Amino acid sequence: MADEPTYTYRGGVRLDLTKGDDTFVVRVLLDEANAMGLDALEQVSSASTVVRCDSDERDRQMGEVRESEVAHHSYRTADGTELLITDRVYVAHRDGLTPEELARFAADHALVLLDVLSENERLYQLTDDTGMNPVKLVRLLVEEDDRVVGAENDANHRTTTSLDLPNDSSFLDQWHLHQLASSTHFDPRASSRCDEAWLALDSFGSAEVVIGITDDGCRLDHRDFDSLGKFAGWGYFEGHRLVVDSDLDADPSRMYEVGSDHGTSCAGVAAGEADGILTVGAAPGCRLLPIKWESQGPFLFTSDSKLRKAIDYMAPRVDVMSNSWGHVPVSNTGMQVTSRIQQLQSSGGRRGTGIVFLWAAGNDNCPINHQADMAVPHTSGWERQMGQWVWVGPDTAMTFHNNLVDLPGVLHVGALGSTAQRSHYSNYGTGVDICAPTNNNHIYLGGPLGLGVTTAKGTSAISTTPSFGGTSSATPLVAGIVALIVSANPELSAAEIISILQRSASKDLDFAGWAKTTTPIPGTGQTDWDVSPIAPFDDGTFIDRGDPDGMWSPWFGHGKVDAAAAVAEAKAIATPPPDPLQWQQSLRGQLAGTGDRKAWLVSFTGHLQADLTGPSEADFDLHLRREQPITPRASTRSEGVTSNETIAVQASTPEQWRLTVVSWQGAGQFELTVTISP
Repeated sequence: MADEPTYTYRGGVRLDLTKGDDTFVVRVLLDEANAMGLDALEQVSSASTVVRCDSDERDRQMGEVRESEVAHHSYRTADGTELLITDRVYVAHRDGLTPEELARFAADHALVLLDVLSENERLYQLTDDTGMNPVKLVRLLVEEDDRVVGAENDANHRTTTSLDLPNDSSFLDQWHLHQLASSTHFDPRASSRCDEAWLALDSFGSAEVVIGITDDGCRLDHRDFDSLGKFAGWGYFEGHRLVVDSDLDADPSRMYEVGSDHGTSCAGVAAGEADGILTVGAAPGCRLLPIKWESQGPFLFTSDSKLRKAIDYMAPRVDVMSNSWGHVPVSNTGMQVTSRIQQLQSSGGRRGTGIVFLWAAGNDNCPINHQADMAVPHTSGWERQMGQWVWVGPDTAMTFHNNLVDLPGVLHVGALGSTAQRSHYSNYGTGVDICAPTNNNHIYLGGPLGLGVTTAKGTSAISTTPSFGGTSSATPLVAGIVALIVSANPELSAAEIISILQRSASKDLDFAGWAKTTTPIPGTGQTDWDVSPIAPFDDGTFIDRGDPDGMWSPWFGHGKVDAAAAVAEAKAIATPPPDPLQWQQSLRGQLAGTGDRKAWLVSFTGHLQADLTGPSEADFDLHLRREQPITPRASTRSEGVTSNETIAVQASTPEQWRLTVVSWQGAGQFELTVTISP
């Protein structure tokens, strides 16, 4: 007899579930499950295993297991995404509860308090006396307990890293950092131009700036990270506990496990040292703070509560947080994480002006956040069977959802190949904010379509590779460039840094797509399954969405990250020196065509005059809008029939204004002269 449909809550929204009829989850490791006589399938977290059973024996087997171990049903959402519940629940309490009332709440539901996340947020664990499973408890708390404003299951997640293996170490081979490479597979437009940013800074970045990375670990003794003080901290998970470097029992050797090289490579891309040995990262002079997830093969064992712990540890220590992992087609991050990100993007971080959160867009050649009207592949179509790779055809979905999309402070990073084309595997569409140079492989046919990324590898203290890649490599590259921006102007907020990244990004790219794959699907013979990129994302052309940071492409986001341009803008908007008789700065840029725009933020007191000089064959306009204080609202425009415009505004107290140059018609270079006087 089929199970009745059930549901829980996720992000404040009802989430319908179905129980697995021939599987369940037991909180023991794989070997222990086999020793118990269970048909163990695979480990799904740092402490749990999925086991298989006959559908008519499931409830009996679960009852027997529960006599000695914790066991739960396996669940899937309506779109087929697995939901790996635990015996932990996250609860957001209403304001004003006393310690006695909180203790009464825990006693009423027979819960053990595991963590206090904030004044009103708690992580609890169920006990044998709770009297119901975690899914039913969440429903009860959300629907009936007036001491609760939100609750959800602390679900485990298995996220993939999709890495490529490394093998070379010469700086001249690191085309993603400079334009010095000579290869038929290299288009100079693909480079991030970090070398030019270093020259503009006259340094490799400030040692005060810290890049946080969560991944499968980091080899701390690697020669690319061996300078004194390179690590601002580190930590690794043991089950639910985050062990950090200051703990008495912390063991630095636990930060790396054989075969888990992905995190070491990410750290190398972000901040490998410029010391004449091995490889160089985007921000060689900046520091690192890696957090190691527990993992098995390509899977990282994460959960919302663990991610919250990692974020809380990084909260006062880092300027940017890089996450080269995720999953499709549906990714719903819990409230305990999203609410914390919302807090920290504006006021968290080492400088108290916000953290920039970066996530890899993914390597699945599918949308991130879109409801499709057709089946869209989201896996490679290859499966390992009896020690060999077998073509079985890709899994498909129509619903693609990621609740981190459009969350303030969060950017998703796409992939650009060395030929300045969208990497074939790079996820696309709404939610892609920016792209960065990395490798390019054909997701279905395999084989390189360009150059790989040369960086560190964890195999030994001197190992490197020329073939790292994926959005996994693009994301820490952007993190390193964020670190260079902060080095150029430490007064910038996270929101200002994101705006600089997006409006300075290059749009001079190759818009050629890739031929469709026609390999038949076994069993059906279908050959027209390769539909990506699907409409309305099937063209990479930049379009005007009214975004103040400029035009956007469904393949490239706001464009390819440009370290040299971003650092130049960060330096240009630095607060002018105190009490000058007059301060003047010339800002130069280029607009790609009608609707394109570039913007700067300027803080001042007194009189500001902006003079725009643009191409005679185009019509560029000048817009000014006050950003701080927000009220009362104030804006002004100069929109003549030429590209030469002038605007002046007055501020009796400190104010911040956004200056935007917009193409009404045409393309070309311009110069914006900003003059501030008393």
